[in-house]
Amino acid sequence: MTKTVIAALFLYTAVNLAVAQQQQGKSDVCPSEAKDFTAIQQRADANDPTAQAALASCYDMGMHVKPDGKESIGWLTKAANQGYAPAEYELGRIYLYGRGIEADYSQALLWERKAAEQGDPRAQRDLAFMYERGFGVPADPAQAAEWNRKAATQGNAEAQFHLAKALDEGAGVRKDPDEAREWYGEAAAREQPTAQLELARKFARVPACAEAIHWYKEAASHGVSAAMYELANFYLNTKCGADRNRAFIWFTISGRFGAKEGKAEAERLARTLTPAQRKSANLIAERWIKEHPGADKDEEKEEL
Repeated sequence: MTKTVIAALFLYTAVNLAVAQQQQGKSDVCPSEAKDFTAIQQRADANDPTAQAALASCYDMGMHVKPDGKESIGWLTKAANQGYAPAEYELGRIYLYGRGIEADYSQALLWERKAAEQGDPRAQRDLAFMYERGFGVPADPAQAAEWNRKAATQGNAEAQFHLAKALDEGAGVRKDPDEAREWYGEAAAREQPTAQLELARKFARVPACAEAIHWYKEAASHGVSAAMYELANFYLNTKCGADRNRAFIWFTISGRFGAKEGKAEAERLARTLTPAQRKSANLIAERWIKEHPGADKDEEKEEL
């Protein structure tokens, strides 16, 4: 798939999603005002699925009512039974992850598929996830790739990453490293940290120095310790101009985020630097950590 085709797909999807959002607004979310809540209750009792989904969110969050998971699921089910895709998706996730009830993969599959077939990209990604892991269905890489592609063309970053991975490995689809890189790029641009790491690795192998460093730093800013550690090693790459100071900085940062190898490498490299260089590098590392308070965990962990 060329970049032109992908761009056209995204433009088409963006326009349609914008129209849908304008039509729906935030009417399926619990209102903050009490007077609006009363109206939501009345509409829900009159069998309006959007209002029923909104009322479900009220019970879920405990807004205007006491928190009640059973009531929330009950109203979501009423909305889902009318074919309201957002409710089908939410209900599917409740069964998939066992939120407030025991996980039930057969029910999750039923509702996620209903929403996915109506074009909900979140449900399409969840359905792909179920085929990837064999939750409620036999594991099927081809089905996973198909549903990931549907969601990916609608801009779902997780689906874009997993489709790229499938294309890289030839899992359920014909192996296509070029298309894989395009999807990694799309997901990385949408702040998907694992895609940013994979893209950095691909540029590092060329090596395309500036691009690799950029994406390593982007992934690091999301708390991916592997990106911090690999960036440090990359700065020791003579093909890109070795820089021991920067390598020491990133080994130090990676060590602070749980990379034991990073801490050990920083200690080893410190012996090759002057006291002034070590002091300056440590100050830079401390400043980076303070400027990235959100980078407090490793985001490489997969769902579930």
